Amino acid sequence: MPGACLPSYARCVNTNRCQVTATSLDEAGCGVGTSDGRIVHVADLLPGERAEVALDHASPHRAEAWGRIVRRLSPPSGDRTAPACPAFGRCGGCVWQHLKYPAQLVAKRARVSEALGGSVAVAAVRPSPQELGYRNKGKYVVGAAGEHIIMGAYAPRSHHVIDTLGCQVVAPIIDEVATWVRGAAERAQLVPYVEATRTGELRYVVIREAAEDVMIALVVAPGTPRSKLESVANALAKHPAVRGLVAITNDRRDGAIVPSGSSAQVLFGHGHLVEELAGVRLAVGASEFVQVNRGQAAAMYTRVAELAIEACGGSLRGKRAVDLYAGLGGFGLSLARAGAEVIAVEIDRDAIAQLRRAAERASLPLTTIAADATHDLRAQLGAPDVVVVNPPRKGLSETARRLVADLAPQVLIYVSCGPESLARDIAALGWRVDVVEPFDLMPGTAQVETIVRLSK
Repeated sequence: MPGACLPSYARCVNTNRCQVTATSLDEAGCGVGTSDGRIVHVADLLPGERAEVALDHASPHRAEAWGRIVRRLSPPSGDRTAPACPAFGRCGGCVWQHLKYPAQLVAKRARVSEALGGSVAVAAVRPSPQELGYRNKGKYVVGAAGEHIIMGAYAPRSHHVIDTLGCQVVAPIIDEVATWVRGAAERAQLVPYVEATRTGELRYVVIREAAEDVMIALVVAPGTPRSKLESVANALAKHPAVRGLVAITNDRRDGAIVPSGSSAQVLFGHGHLVEELAGVRLAVGASEFVQVNRGQAAAMYTRVAELAIEACGGSLRGKRAVDLYAGLGGFGLSLARAGAEVIAVEIDRDAIAQLRRAAERASLPLTTIAADATHDLRAQLGAPDVVVVNPPRKGLSETARRLVADLAPQVLIYVSCGPESLARDIAALGWRVDVVEPFDLMPGTAQVETIVRLSK
């Protein structure tokens, strides 16, 4: 995968060579070692492997460079394995697939420990129940190869579309239906969209799966002929797993696949699938966020409730809890099922409306607030015993940290997909860390979710 590890700020240098022994993997799947006091990232070099490396790029800001293997100087690592996906190294996804799964878990734990400064005990990473076929959602960029449509992903740092049909990470039914979509789109003569010229019709395809049922969203440019979309709908309605097909118009240039607030035009069937979170059934459309690893997400929801119960003396009855950045409410629903009175806060109005209706149907003590967690919500949230925060990768804003501090709960549970922002926020809050438990929701990648329980 030459060049896969190069950052956007790297600059070309005169080719020179050095020898590098990798000691770790970076998020792009490159082996990382040192040479002459400089950190070197090398494509397809695993920890413990040594190679002669040609340096192609260097950072203008620090002693760091990126290179490619010219000659291997050691046997392959015992942790090396054959990648499962045919597009490995080209699509930019699952860049750790060439590393055996137990070694991935060790590396993820080390990433969390390093981010936290090595000062707290980090539990072993809880492995995913499935290493492959775990993703319940497939997102495909649409491109062209001659007369044919390609459905896949952009190659790293480019708008060149790599065909990812045959991907082993999505649920098998998603890959099967994606192949049907490509054939139906070609027969309907839908024109792949070209970002550079802003011409064409079909931009993206999103496929969701739940209990072997499938929903498809075609993301199209304005003016796409209805007759072509109906032709695709007629073809896909014949697949026994497909429960619905929607079309979503997107004229944005910011890379958003399904922009927030987009309306979906139902072409046949339903515009949603029914997901189950914490034992509660919710209707999920194309845009709502649901963790892609359903089994592992359920384990996280359960564990958060267990940690809250432990910290509250063995019961949440009569306790008040706040779920900040609630999304569809997996954590809040788990706390409500355990007996807590929950207030869920979420900026996505569609998601919070679905959560409110689901809680009402299940007769759970959960109320909702449609708001940004950066707002001053102290008067509405009162004095909770437990606060759960699950922010995006960038972590908590200064305003959100201040809100958490002002709420002053007995227990704070921080769920993070970004170890570095997690460490920053923990330091800023100044609370004591009781428990650190990483969970692997995305095998084959550097991504790791971490549950941290803190107390005053």
